[in-house]
Amino acid sequence: MDNELAPQPRSDNLSLMTAEPPTPPRAPLPRPTLIPGLARVWRGPVELQLGLDPARAVRLELPDPRLARVLDLLDGNRPERQVLLHAAELGVSPDEARELLDLLHRAGLVLPSSALLPAGLPSAERRRLTGEAAALALGAPISSPARALRRRRAARVVLAGRGRLGSSVAVALAEAGVGHVFPDLSGMVGPGDLAGSALLATDLGSPLRTAVAAAVARAVPGTDVREIRRGPISLVVQLAHDEPAALIAAAHAGRRQPHLAVRLRDGAAVIGPFVPAAGGPCLNCIDLHRRDRDPDWPGAPAPPGPDAAEPCAVATVLTATGFATAEVLTFLDGGTPETLGVAVEISAPGKSRRRTWQPHPGCSCQRRSRRSPGH
Repeated sequence: MDNELAPQPRSDNLSLMTAEPPTPPRAPLPRPTLIPGLARVWRGPVELQLGLDPARAVRLELPDPRLARVLDLLDGNRPERQVLLHAAELGVSPDEARELLDLLHRAGLVLPSSALLPAGLPSAERRRLTGEAAALALGAPISSPARALRRRRAARVVLAGRGRLGSSVAVALAEAGVGHVFPDLSGMVGPGDLAGSALLATDLGSPLRTAVAAAVARAVPGTDVREIRRGPISLVVQLAHDEPAALIAAAHAGRRQPHLAVRLRDGAAVIGPFVPAAGGPCLNCIDLHRRDRDPDWPGAPAPPGPDAAEPCAVATVLTATGFATAEVLTFLDGGTPETLGVAVEISAPGKSRRRTWQPHPGCSCQRRSRRSPGH
């Protein structure tokens, strides 16, 4: 049978049936929370599997099936002391319940509620972000999903330029918890902008900036979509632009503004490069490399007509939206985007190629970076 249909969980079972070396006592967990959404599968009378992914699933050997009911108490609504008291009411001794908590905590499946979701979130927002927080807890090593979500909530992202990807990325960022998303988009909504986006048919003919701001507000009420006039911008998603690449790159470099290039090109989506505050390789570097190979390269293409749709399949738009959103979130969460010095060209779902770019010796971003050591 295919392994995807019959996942084999990791073999290091967590057992309450055998004596294990004693572990140092830990402080009580404040409102212990089992990562939400984990599937529970009984593999036998005393063996419970948590999760389905072969790389992450954990098997628990429980000498008393009543211990499984303790899992329902780990919803983040009660401190550990109350969990132990409720477990006793179920017929589970405090020592057994505490040992189960220890095992789950060491496996990374139980964490304090304050480490899963930021405190003070409205209930509707907590429900909306629970899946995001659970994915962060199960995914790349992040010490606290709540910390990542707080960073996103405080972040201010601008989407600048034109193109079909602006609306879908803006909404996705808001849905992932970014608190301020300003769609500084040019042009009007055309029929081609509706496919693969959260825009409505009634938006046709409206300014794209206004329509995307309304779409963000519909998807995630309370997201700030106002223009950012003062203070730092966390990241600019730089879409297609009419100005020369040198001008766009110089404007970002002058403000030491991190930005991610996102655009469509002949049916494919091109995500990257990501340019950090320290600069290069930047949009002008790429343009200069292209001119080296093609001296007659005219630079930025003319914008399409008002009724012309950028050619790109809906499936590719959605795939590119997911990848671009993930790159932005990686940066906001404190990581390094995959597209640092790289452009990823997505021609279809599952079909992509990476192009690595080097700083161009003739680009002013190199002179700026040499003048700013340590940044």
